[in-house]
Amino acid sequence: EFNTKREDYQKYWDDIHPFVKYGCIRDEKFYERVKPALLYKTSAGEYMTLEEYKNKNCEGDEAVIYYASDEKRQAQMIRLYTDQGKDVVLLDTLIDNNFISFLEYAEHDDKITFKRVDAAADGLTEDGETSEDERKQLETLFRAAVKDDQLDVQLKPFKADDMIAMITVDEQSRRLTEMSRQWGRDMNLPEKRTLVLNRKHPVVQYLEKQEDGEKTQQLCAQVFDLAEMARQPLVADRMVEFLRRSNALLTMLIEK
Repeated sequence: EFNTKREDYQKYWDDIHPFVKYGCIRDEKFYERVKPALLYKTSAGEYMTLEEYKNKNCEGDEAVIYYASDEKRQAQMIRLYTDQGKDVVLLDTLIDNNFISFLEYAEHDDKITFKRVDAAADGLTEDGETSEDERKQLETLFRAAVKDDQLDVQLKPFKADDMIAMITVDEQSRRLTEMSRQWGRDMNLPEKRTLVLNRKHPVVQYLEKQEDGEKTQQLCAQVFDLAEMARQPLVADRMVEFLRRSNALLTMLIEK
């Protein structure tokens, strides 16, 4: 039916795909039979096979498939890729974390890799030299503001001028963390996080010239939380602090 009535097939793909994916993971022979008919829904509402995605979005030997696990929450991150002409597929069901790991193993000869939109800044930044002294100065400010001595800070010009910063999390370490939670074994595995700052944005340029202080720390913490909110919700005390800080910064603005 996929080959002869693709439009009809696409209509019920959203309902059947978790079961098809489960069958693929359980039985590799089943996967070999159905893999030409496996579809991936994009953020634009289109349906593509893996081969169609690769032909449209990938160059060279390696195929990187960008995906989102929460279309609404990660909308800003999705837009960064779609603005560059890259399709983002939606993989937002419980089985998808295991399914993409299975696919990377099953298709290892074709060098297929899945990356969530917050896994790296690949293709989202422009070339250009950055002062190491400026990067270190900002890294020191942000580490103090968010109380994380291990935070890695990068300073790059973004292709999207209106974005101050983004937080990237290593794909494999994040998957391991999510899988441990899924199986009820929250082992607090360390996630390799990087704060990537847009050196073209006025807020970043302002912070480059600032000494450490209360206002500077509040601005850094606000930038960090805004970048985190583009990935996932702030929870509990962190959300309370974000709202308190937002009110304080607005008050500073009108008291100038």
